Amino acid sequence: MNRILGWDLLRGLCALAVGGYHLSMWLDLGYFYSFGSYGVYLFFVLSGASLMYTYGGYLEEGSFSFKKFLLLRYFRLAPLYVLLMLLVLPWKIIKEGATIALLKKFFLNGFFVFGFFDPAASSMLVGGWSLGIETIYYLIFPALGFCVLRTNWFFVVFFILLVVQVWWVTSTIGSPGGYLGNDIELHQPQAFVVYFFGGCLIGYLRRKEMFPSLPNRIGLALVAFGFLAIAAINPVNAGDELLGVRGVVGFCVCFFLVWIATGLRLKNRFAKAAEFLGDATYGLYLIHPVIFFGMAWVIFPRIGWGDPLSWSLGSRLGLILLVLALAAALALLSDKYFEKPIRNRAKAVFGM
Repeated sequence: MNRILGWDLLRGLCALAVGGYHLSMWLDLGYFYSFGSYGVYLFFVLSGASLMYTYGGYLEEGSFSFKKFLLLRYFRLAPLYVLLMLLVLPWKIIKEGATIALLKKFFLNGFFVFGFFDPAASSMLVGGWSLGIETIYYLIFPALGFCVLRTNWFFVVFFILLVVQVWWVTSTIGSPGGYLGNDIELHQPQAFVVYFFGGCLIGYLRRKEMFPSLPNRIGLALVAFGFLAIAAINPVNAGDELLGVRGVVGFCVCFFLVWIATGLRLKNRFAKAAEFLGDATYGLYLIHPVIFFGMAWVIFPRIGWGDPLSWSLGSRLGLILLVLALAAALALLSDKYFEKPIRNRAKAVFGM
């Protein structure tokens, strides 16, 4: 299938948004909750769109192989994730001890089944919870794809899942304990499934060439407007971006952004930038916390630079840019020389 550069661009921007949110929070420079939340939820929409765009034809023809699909998705996610788990394992052992519980967590993560076991608590890596949930969506993807192929079914199922999602979000972080008291309970598959399912419909429509085709300037301006809208709903308290009017706006903006990005016709330097961001997305998302905490907890204390929280504003901003740049560079190297060869080998073996 042809690469959708608009989706690559959007993925990269989401990875930068999530990375910026984490680093700004860890360095006490600001709390951009809406970017942290909707940056990840956009990944779910894009994932559903990409999978339906790629595999929708197999579902229509009745030639979809669930086993091959799961194996290919595993070899897409696992190589870098397992490598980073091994890298942080010594620190985990120091912090948590060499326990059976840690061993169990390691294997749950290694086989990507930790989404069934409170993914926000059982993830080995920062941000890994979303991959545990993503894996559960892979398991139900054929059923969701079947519903997309039957339009009437789609709207019924979408409405049911939307009701479940809204109920779950409001009953967890909308309760007296708020986000801080219910963040683990919130981060379950039912809290985000409509994002993935709605994305499947967008991917199906892209396959059928039913998507907007806008001049690049207008399309990019609308993408920028979407991110400004997400910034505008940033709340004072974590979790409030998911409730009330903010929640409705954020939910709609996610689908708006993916729909607009679907029709972008990027060329020349814009196409190169989109490819760069697309290739760097997964690694950037996973690597930036490892770099930051490696610097803050290991390197800086040993060279006498102290706690980055005590640095000047300019120095902390510079550290954010440095971490994101290093993470992007390592992500591109990993994708080209480590992950992509494994993916290509898996595709050659499993042939789907």
